[in-house]
Formats: sequence, structure tokens, C-alpha cells
Amino acid sequence: MKTTVATTTTGGGKGRRLRDLVAVNFGNTLEWYDWTIYSLFAPYFAVQFFNPDDAASALLATLAVFAVGFITRPLGGFLFGAYADRAGRRKSLTVAMMLTAAGSLVIALAPTYQSVGLFASVILLSARLLQGLAHGGEMGTSVTYLVERAPTGRRALFGGTSWVSVVLGTILATLTSLLLTSSLGEGELRSWGWRLAFGIGGVLGLYALYLRRRLTETDAFEETLQADRSAPTDIPGDATNRRLLHHWRGILVVFGLSVGGSVMFYTWLIFMPTYAQLHHGQAASSALTASLIAQVFFLGAVLAAGWLGDRVGRKPMVIAFGVTFVALTVPVNLMIDGSFGTLLTAMLIALAALALLFGVNGAVWAEVFPTRVRASGVAGPLSLATAIFGGTAPYINTALTQAGHHDWFLYYLMVAAAITLVTGLLMNETRHARLTR
Repeated sequence: MKTTVATTTTGGGKGRRLRDLVAVNFGNTLEWYDWTIYSLFAPYFAVQFFNPDDAASALLATLAVFAVGFITRPLGGFLFGAYADRAGRRKSLTVAMMLTAAGSLVIALAPTYQSVGLFASVILLSARLLQGLAHGGEMGTSVTYLVERAPTGRRALFGGTSWVSVVLGTILATLTSLLLTSSLGEGELRSWGWRLAFGIGGVLGLYALYLRRRLTETDAFEETLQADRSAPTDIPGDATNRRLLHHWRGILVVFGLSVGGSVMFYTWLIFMPTYAQLHHGQAASSALTASLIAQVFFLGAVLAAGWLGDRVGRKPMVIAFGVTFVALTVPVNLMIDGSFGTLLTAMLIALAALALLFGVNGAVWAEVFPTRVRASGVAGPLSLATAIFGGTAPYINTALTQAGHHDWFLYYLMVAAAITLVTGLLMNETRHARLTR
């Protein structure tokens, strides 16, 4: 694959760059907080938005609304990516945060089924549609921004911080859930306690919106914008070169890396504690504690992998991820037996391998596209792969395990890892590529 030529981002100095990094990642943390808090509190607020006379159907309907968020994520990825390439990364990230904060506040303050009937369900669905669109564009655009704002030789490390913010969001949601469930009775949680969780996300989201409005636009985008304004409008092929489909190799790289990454992320970081409880009888407190320890470990592992990827290159890290999961998926899964020690050990091994990919994939995504289509090229294929492979992983795992074919799911994981491995073998090394117009 042909690599692109470079532009180094220096705008605003070291202090300004650090504040921008914090602002983007703080917003990304809250995006994932809102995404996770919905699933954690769905059993409590289901009957508030759907017919309370049928609690089981209400819960299923609430989870169906959660799934709608995954359906709209690809659309959000393409819309927000295109907007970021046209209007700027800062504006796209600001709008995404605005929709996320608004969605949380609407859910926190929404009327119940008993007061407005089916209109309550419509309000919940509308809020989740907005959040799903924003969530689809958030990750791709934030990674694009972070990599473009990174100093020379630190693109993988800066891009890897986006995954740190993702995990911090899930940790924050888990801790909020533990705090509220231990402080309030079940009746209080079902009546009004769940609103506090969404209210916290909404209020913090407004602060994140304030921070994002003060972001510095990236040099790469500003230079491209100036070049477009000064260039003649009749340059042959200029409009054609801006079309994303002309960069199909980059699209395949983003999609291929995202297949294995999204499946492993949702399997090991999101669903594995639930799997241990459902199929191995592990106590919830034991599984959640193991998960929290493993997530904290993952934060450091991603940063270490990003630092290493800036020195040894992206290809070795991607290949190491693929080889590790192809070789160890079955034995690591078989370790889990319902005990704290085996779950923690298995998660530490799996998340260490996942960190190899997540430490560099953000940099690779940005490095395979020119500035004019970079945000679209990252956000679109990433959100599509996540919706297809990541969002369905817990369901496929549960369905196959209940049918007595858990080994089939393990082979599915190996195939997903192999797709990413092949992508890593075929792609060009991009560490020395420059971010160009």
C-alpha cells in the first residue's frame, strides 16, 4: 500500500497539546460511560419506559433500544467523519459531545410510561438514536484528532490514549453502578435512583462540551483547508481524489484491524465477567473485581504498547496480536473455571495481547489516509466493523454456549484474529509515513 506524505502538528505548544489531549479523551470517556451505564441500569428503568405489567417484555424492549445504538453507529461514523473532513475535527467532536450530553439528560429527566404512555418509549428511543449517531462518529474522529495533534514520533502513543479513555469510561460506569446499588435499595433504584446515573453523565458531558469548544484545530486540517482555498477549482482529478472510495486499501486496513480488535474487546473487556457468572457460576462480586483489576492493567498495557509501537513499528505489533490470539484463544478460554484467580489470569493474558493492537491501531488508521478523507476513512469502516463483529460477539457467545457449542465461538474468535493477522502481514509499515494533505 502506498503510504502518505507528512505534516507535523505543532500548533499551540506542548502545554496546549496536552490540554487538547485531555479534553478529547475526557469527552470520549463520557461517551463510553453513557454507553455502558445504559446496559448496567436497564433492568431498573425498563418498566419506567415500557409496559410495567410485563417486566420481562419491558426489559427485552429496553435492550432492543440499546441494540438500536449499534445499528446507527455506522451511519454516525460516516456522517461525523464526513463533517470532520469538511468543517474540521474540533467542530465534529463538539457536536458529538453535545448530542451525547443531551441524550443522557433527556433520559435522566424523561417522563415515565405511567404518565405519558408510549410517548415515554419514543423519548427513550430518540435519545438513544442521537447517542448512537454521536458514538459512531466519536471514536474515529477523536483518534484522527489525537494522531494529527501528536508530536513527532508519538503518534501511536497519542492514538493509544483514546483506548485508555474508553476503558476509563467503562470503569467509571461500573464504579457508579456499584456505588448506587450499594447505597440505595432496589425500590429506590427502580423509582428514581437510575436517573442519577444518567444525570451524572449529562452534567459531566456539559463540562466536556465546554472543554471541546476550546480545542485547537489540527495543523493537518488547517493546512489542507488553506490549500483548498488557494488552489484553482478546475484541477483535473482534484474532486475525484477526494472521494473516499479511491482509498479503498486504507478502508480495508481499518476494517481488517477492527474485525479482530472489536471482537476481542467486547468478548474480553465487556462480556467475559458476565460469561463467567452465567456459565461457570462465579459470584458477581468476584467476577467484577477481577474485571476491574484487569481493566486497570489494560490501561498501562495500551500506553506501553503505544510507546513500543512508536519505536519498533506498527506491523510487528499487529502481527504479534494476531499470532497470540490464534495460538492462545482456546487454552486461555479453557482456563476459566469460575474462580477469581483463573478469570483474572485469563483476562490479563488476553488484554495484554489486545493491547498490542490497540497501542498502534489508531496511528495506522490515520496514517493510511490523506487529510481530506482521514476522519471519514477511519470513522466509517471502524464503526461498521464494530457493529457487525463487536456488538454481536456477546450474543453469539451466549447462543453457541447455550447450544453446547462454545468451541465454535472460540474458532470464530480465531478466524477474526486471523483476519487482523493477514491485514497486518499485507499492510505497509506506516510508522514513518507523514500526514499529508
